[in-house]
Amino acid sequence: MRLRSRQLQPWMAGRNNCPGIYWRVLGTFLLALALAFSFNPPPARAQNLTRFGGGYVVPAGQQVENALAIFGPVTVDGRARDVVGTGGRVEVNGEVDNSVVAVGGQVSISGRVNRDVIAVAGPVAVSGRIAGDLVVVGGPLILASTAQVGGDLVVIGGSLQKEPGAVVGGNEVQLALQQAFLEQVGQWLRGYPLPGLTSPAFWWRLFTLILMAIVLLFISIIFPGTTARVAETAMLLPGKSLLWGFLIAFLALPATVLLFITILGIPLAGLLWLALACLYFLGMAGLSLATGKRILAALGSRQAEIYAATLAGILIISLVTWLPYLGIVAGLMVKAAALGAAAVTMAGRAGTSNIN
Repeated sequence: MRLRSRQLQPWMAGRNNCPGIYWRVLGTFLLALALAFSFNPPPARAQNLTRFGGGYVVPAGQQVENALAIFGPVTVDGRARDVVGTGGRVEVNGEVDNSVVAVGGQVSISGRVNRDVIAVAGPVAVSGRIAGDLVVVGGPLILASTAQVGGDLVVIGGSLQKEPGAVVGGNEVQLALQQAFLEQVGQWLRGYPLPGLTSPAFWWRLFTLILMAIVLLFISIIFPGTTARVAETAMLLPGKSLLWGFLIAFLALPATVLLFITILGIPLAGLLWLALACLYFLGMAGLSLATGKRILAALGSRQAEIYAATLAGILIISLVTWLPYLGIVAGLMVKAAALGAAAVTMAGRAGTSNIN
């Protein structure tokens, strides 16, 4: 049964009493982040496969625990417990015991996945069997005639091509990104409550969270020293960072208007907002790193890698900003602090103490 916009609200209301897909998707995404914390697994867990900037193949007849590939393809011809891929093709010809999570790459499922498949910002082709739910955000989906999906099918911001003979055991939901965005705006106006189970707003938030995590991970890996200095500023000078962030945000709009008054100032206005965007994302990477280090240290991990701490930090920050009512205030403060910390750091006003 496919649900369109007029049928969507009653279906979502019914699903609110059955939180299975909500928690499965959140749990699967948390698993993906947890796997990212294990870039250098110990010898006792040699069957964990991790690649950064390169791909690998699990041959037929071979079984591995967790397969994680960042900016590279991964092919499973044998058997894996979980598969996570970002920025590269994910192909499953064999069997995956749990779930598959893919961000920013093509996904091909011709084998069997015993739980869920989540794909963001990439095309998906399924000719095999998925026992759980299939969620596709920001990409087209093709279900071949031999495809079987045991749970629900959710497609947001992409096309759905379902050939005759393809089987979906649960509900089918197809939404445009515009619809998800409009509901998100409506929730802001109503006080930013938590989204309903399987609500488009939930998928929109998850989509933006994953994209932000990718961007911040990239920044922390490419510019580790600068990210660490911004994190240091955010921890040592939180008040100063917050004030400078609000001041910069407050002055950005009138400065843009003044630059637009003259024709020659229009290119400068564009450069101004480009610089602000760079500062913001750099600041978010530093703030996420500082938050993640504190969280992981509290959990007993004193020497967490920079990318692991950054991912943990953005996850915690996002969850806080999702809180009803308080999330609006927290979100504004986080954005201002990130912008201010990056600006103070780049201006050379931060101290030189290391992050504990």
